[in-house]
Amino acid sequence: MYSQFFGFTAPPFRITPDTTFFYSGGERGALITAIAYGIVHGDGLIKVVGEVGSGKTMLSRMLAKQLPDNTTVVFLLNPSLQACDLVFAIAQDLGLEIDSQCSKNHALHLVQSKLLAMHADNQRVVVFIDEAQCMPLETLEELRLLSNFETETDKLLQLVLFGQPELDDHLAHTSVRQIKERIIHSFYLKPFSRNEVAEYLSFRLHKAGYNGSAIFTGSALKRLTRVSTGLPRKLTILADKSLLAAFSAQSKIVKASHVRLAAKDSGQAQSRVTRKSMGLIALFLALLISGVVFYNTLPLSLTLHESQAKDSASLVLEDRVLIADVVAVKQYQHFSTATVIPTTSATTASTEMNILSAPADTVVTLETLIEKTQQWMQSSSGVVYTIQILSANIGDDEFLEIFFENIARDIGLDELYIHPVSVDGKAFLAVTLGGFTTLNQATAYLDSLPDFILRYQPYIKNIASFKSPG
Repeated sequence: MYSQFFGFTAPPFRITPDTTFFYSGGERGALITAIAYGIVHGDGLIKVVGEVGSGKTMLSRMLAKQLPDNTTVVFLLNPSLQACDLVFAIAQDLGLEIDSQCSKNHALHLVQSKLLAMHADNQRVVVFIDEAQCMPLETLEELRLLSNFETETDKLLQLVLFGQPELDDHLAHTSVRQIKERIIHSFYLKPFSRNEVAEYLSFRLHKAGYNGSAIFTGSALKRLTRVSTGLPRKLTILADKSLLAAFSAQSKIVKASHVRLAAKDSGQAQSRVTRKSMGLIALFLALLISGVVFYNTLPLSLTLHESQAKDSASLVLEDRVLIADVVAVKQYQHFSTATVIPTTSATTASTEMNILSAPADTVVTLETLIEKTQQWMQSSSGVVYTIQILSANIGDDEFLEIFFENIARDIGLDELYIHPVSVDGKAFLAVTLGGFTTLNQATAYLDSLPDFILRYQPYIKNIASFKSPG
């Protein structure tokens, strides 16, 4: 649909495993070389594990094409075969005609005879088992019998298992420990990094006949990487829908907003929250309502180990709008709870700090924002209400950077405040906007906020809850 608009000669992002669009980056090319080496040298069973959509099928197709001409590849595409049917399926693919009344032992004998004849003609046979994590344990154990087909010097049959991470769980079962011990090589198909995402998209666009300037903006690439988690299938689908969204808007470049629409259409824009996170979120909200969340003014030198921060519960906020880098937020090393430092002198009492009106190349750090908030809290006499936008894990620096970029673009950072808060010893950052003396002022300001903030369901909050317990 959009090919002519962008100048493509072929669709760049079809999800069928077309080997002409195989991207050898992300260690895919090296992985094929390693697997092929193991097959040619008859090293035994080989296992390839990757998440759903990581490119296992494409890898197996490319591998089959790059094996020597004297290699016969048998594809077992139905991993749910029962153990008694496995040998018959392989026999059929080897061209053997086996009567329906043939016993399993006789079928094994026929397959072995066929393999010996092929070996005598310098022919090698390899069986690719796709979605091996779906294979019953009894069928996995049956593979051990097939791996016994060998001469004094060579394996007559090579087996390559392609599966999701659950395959490792199956192989850990004691009933199949013998087959696990025969796995000589284990490979992992890792997701693409952000740079590899950019290279992958550029490669496929080039293969589709595109030779112009970059189509995907930096912010679009950043969002594509996050939403797809670097998995090729998700990435391909999202890239295709993002191009369609850009085409619908008659835009020659794909922006983060187009990727956001594509993610929403693909059902990938919703938050991914674990049960544990949901429980902690519910607890956090309950404590907010009861006023237990309190404000802590802290010396910035206090830190909390990063490992503790990773264990802290977080509100998983997936629907983030990405723009070009405006504010560089460096990693904030975390803090521990402490009592409120009382107001001392009248310093900064007369004027509100405006440190964020500095030149654009000024680095505004999270520490600076918190320090600004502390001084504002001390000088904001008469202020009763603020607008709480969200609460975030203090370790989620990437999200905070993204969020601050959007605030800086659409509102400015002058009225943005960061409040360290604590729930049951867990440290969070409450992000608020503005300070108001009346409820009507706060309500009017809340109604005027842009859509990207309203998606987080901001609400009016009494500022006293940040200053002292309950």
